[in-house]
Amino acid sequence: MAINLTQKNGGKILDVTVSGKLGHEDYRHLVPEFERLVKQNGKLRVLFEMVDFHGWEAGALWDDLKFDLKHF
Repeated sequence: MAINLTQKNGGKILDVTVSGKLGHEDYRHLVPEFERLVKQNGKLRVLFEMVDFHGWEAGALWDDLKFDLKHF
């Protein structure tokens, strides 16, 4: 799985590009960076781009649900 995080506009915009299948390790990379930017800037705009995306591994699906419930 490939995940790429790019900050824009002084950290107020986060571009997240994923491909393949999201795994638990991907969320261990994404969540702390997302939370750091929210703490630093308040509101955060996110562009989540899926390129050749094939879904989530079982553990990552749970990570995604926890993330969504906490932040959205």
